[in-house]
Amino acid sequence: MLIGFVLLVSACGHDACDALPVSEHIFPTRAACERMADRIHERRPAAVLLCGEVWRDHNSETTKVN
Repeated sequence: MLIGFVLLVSACGHDACDALPVSEHIFPTRAACERMADRIHERRPAAVLLCGEVWRDHNSETTKVN
């Protein structure tokens, strides 16, 4: 089940590498996540920010970021 979106930062730009969470905050919508990315870009225009989906497995307490 999709539970929201997390803001991720890529340390190596748009190349293939793992992105890391900016914080533990989960945004309820992609639009809310993208608004936060826009706010951060005002101060850090070169930052490569992505909004990733956060999923919860129905059978366990684990979450997964896509």
